[in-house]
Amino acid sequence: MKVDDLLLLAQVHRAGSLSAAARQLDLPKATLSRRLTALETSVGARLFVPGAARLTLTELGEQLAERAARHDDDVAETRHWLASRDATPQGKVRVAVPAEFAMLVLADSFARFVRRYPKVELEVDTTPRRVDLFNEPYDLAIRMGPVDEPDLVARQFMLLERGLYASPVYLQARPAPQTPAELAGHDFVVLSQAKGMYRTLQNGRQTAEVDLRGPLEANSIGLVLSLTRAGGGIASFPFGMVASDVTAGTLVPVLPAWRYEPLPVHLLTASRRLMPAKTRALIDHLFETAPEWARTALLSLPARPAVRPRPTP
Repeated sequence: MKVDDLLLLAQVHRAGSLSAAARQLDLPKATLSRRLTALETSVGARLFVPGAARLTLTELGEQLAERAARHDDDVAETRHWLASRDATPQGKVRVAVPAEFAMLVLADSFARFVRRYPKVELEVDTTPRRVDLFNEPYDLAIRMGPVDEPDLVARQFMLLERGLYASPVYLQARPAPQTPAELAGHDFVVLSQAKGMYRTLQNGRQTAEVDLRGPLEANSIGLVLSLTRAGGGIASFPFGMVASDVTAGTLVPVLPAWRYEPLPVHLLTASRRLMPAKTRALIDHLFETAPEWARTALLSLPARPAVRPRPTP
């Protein structure tokens, strides 16, 4: 017995005739009749009174049609529930994001998101490792730097302009350098993970090699920021992470005309197909609430194609 044929029986019972049911179902009458005959065969009993002037169900046929109608109602309710979930973001969204980037750049946006979508529960995971979007329960990953995983879908979210900064406390004791060469006489607060990575400063077509050395080193960019604010030395930061400090005057750009190569930030998902409304809503919200400095940096870039999944062989 096929469930679909049972649902056809319920529809015929509601419509009162084969012709009306066929029109409602957009199904040829002959096809509908054939499938109902097949249903009778599978049940092993008559469901329709033979030779009746109009469509008449037997007692068994009516009982079966009523049961099928309840199932049809459940299916309709399930479809409505799915449609409402798709239209209204709800449920848990799990995001993997670097800790300091979440705290210094995205905290306000995350808080606004849950206020905007009260039926969504946002779980922010600041694990430092690269999560597996295909085999772990993450909806979205926010990754700093280039993306080298062609199976993932990547959308460039921000472009972080990186420069050198120091506190007024430090610059009162050590006059600000006027050229890259003068940096050799200064102290630096160094991020351990970036040690030796960022050496080339750029100013238009000019470049300068700079070796950032201690005396202070930490493996947390949040701690590096605190040490720099306290006067520990000069440090390199993406502008977005220190924008509020620059505005408040707790940090000052050093050699503002000289910058490092911008650092891209990407939003990563496993696929664009069948993306839940809650994930789409978060991605749209992040772009809508991106800081102005991030929007300006992206608008100055030529368009780049997103990384797309490789076709399945």
